[in-house]
Amino acid sequence: MNSLVTVVLACLLVFCAQGQPANRSSRCKCVNFINKFNTKLIKTEPVIYEPSVFCPNTEIIVTIANKEKCVDPQSPLGKLILKNKHR
Repeated sequence: MNSLVTVVLACLLVFCAQGQPANRSSRCKCVNFINKFNTKLIKTEPVIYEPSVFCPNTEIIVTIANKEKCVDPQSPLGKLILKNKHR
């Protein structure tokens, strides 16, 4: 009887675990934003993360001098990047 209960509990655990995301981090990538910097220093295309279940914010990440920095989407530069993302 104990082995039957163990098997049933193990099966329930497997079925429940299948729906869980692999990345359990529910944090946003951007915590601190920069608003002003020389745009000529941007090395790569900005990476835009749309809001998701893990982070409710739109995030814009640019690479400046081999460091990733977050741009505030509400800043003039952030609005310009979001406007031109489809080009």
